[in-house]
Amino acid sequence: MKKNIKAVLACTAALVIVGGGYAVLKLTETDENNKNSSSLTVSDNSISVPTELFGFEKADIISVTAENNGGGFEAVPDGKPAEDGTIMFTVKGLEDLDINYTLTSSILNSSAALSSESTVEENASDTEKYGLTNPQAKVTVKSKAETKTLLIGNESPESGKTYCMIDGEKTVYLVATSNVSVFANSAESFISTTLLASAADGSNPTVDNISVNRTDLDYDIVLEYDKSTDDDDTKSGTLSTHYMTEPVFAYLDVEKSQDAVNGFFGLSAYSVIAAHPSETEIKTAGLDAPFCTVQMKTQDGDSYTLKLGNEMEIDGVKYYPAMFNDNDVIYAVSKENLCWADLQPGDITSKMVFGTLVWDIGKLDISVQDGETVSFTGSGSSEDDYKSAKNGKPCDTERFRTFYTFLLKTSAEEFVIDEQPQGEPKVTVYLETQNGKTKQTVEFYKADGKKTLISVNGVPCFKCRTAYVDLLIENLSKFDTSEEFIMNW
Repeated sequence: MKKNIKAVLACTAALVIVGGGYAVLKLTETDENNKNSSSLTVSDNSISVPTELFGFEKADIISVTAENNGGGFEAVPDGKPAEDGTIMFTVKGLEDLDINYTLTSSILNSSAALSSESTVEENASDTEKYGLTNPQAKVTVKSKAETKTLLIGNESPESGKTYCMIDGEKTVYLVATSNVSVFANSAESFISTTLLASAADGSNPTVDNISVNRTDLDYDIVLEYDKSTDDDDTKSGTLSTHYMTEPVFAYLDVEKSQDAVNGFFGLSAYSVIAAHPSETEIKTAGLDAPFCTVQMKTQDGDSYTLKLGNEMEIDGVKYYPAMFNDNDVIYAVSKENLCWADLQPGDITSKMVFGTLVWDIGKLDISVQDGETVSFTGSGSSEDDYKSAKNGKPCDTERFRTFYTFLLKTSAEEFVIDEQPQGEPKVTVYLETQNGKTKQTVEFYKADGKKTLISVNGVPCFKCRTAYVDLLIENLSKFDTSEEFIMNW
């Protein structure tokens, strides 16, 4: 099996042969034996009498060994039977890994009770035509009392049936392919492909933060939980419970950021490439120096790390070799399930620059270059009791709410990184909530063309149309009049 894995890592097009997931492998041959069997028909004299091939008490089975082209496996009981007598099987050599017990239960069930409904030929002289001279799989069940070996041959022309024969005998039987297909699997096929299970009721732990480090980016992407959402008295103007802190501060689009924030939960692989991989296998997969490393911490105190290697392709579908946490396994994970592999900050950010609701505002200062500076203050918790003031004098609260509605329309039309502002800001807005938990300074700088560079808390983040900034200044000048604010530009 190790030789096969090395070949796979050297030539990724062959990964499907080694990994195989836990898809059922067809019991067919590729040599001349297949040609002989393709025209084979079940004799009219076949005997339709049920014949027991395997009949063991599950608790008595010591081991099930399968030899096949995929390397085979040896299944053994996993600990002692449960109080109700239930037996669990694991795969020898993989006891330290997460096993798919649904699949290993198929081994146990087929080994304990396997019958044939039809005898094809008694005392067969030519077993090669059934694929039984060089069988697709050789299965040995060892119990406390006896050992029995079954040879599994080609699929029969009769749909869903496969030829088989007890080792040492000459009678050829037909069995349901679904009952013996599990014996064609490799040992790696029984490793669980679920990297991190999702809660059945959807109550996954809250993600505290998640960071993405990639070799093609000069910065990390960091998303953090908005702790203000824990405060029932604090209202949020955004729907997302998380925001971006690196490479810049930005609110997140709740739908577009869903996978980036919560994509670890329920993450599964297409297949297992290698169990207990060697240093060479890890290096060949590009996992000694991962292209992408994603780390997640939850509020439960748990931490998870996902590493991605060199992109590969299987049957036209792109995958990444991946290692997860301390699992000593290399998985093949579909690229479409790994949004972090090509995530850009602008892919998941909201166009909102201000996210505070008007009734939470305690202070709002607006300074215009070569113009006035206006200071608004507010107190209250809702439309019913909120009071606002301008430059220390009470003002129309509805007028203030309407003006702030325009400010909320500040749109992050373009996401920018590493573009430095020139000169002095044309407009500076300072916002502070009544509880003091949010303090935000937003500056608008003239940029090339008809664009304005927006800096949030000293970090250039976005661009918007200069027409918006011009209207902001105009609307501010209209505040003490009865003129309607211009809300569109």
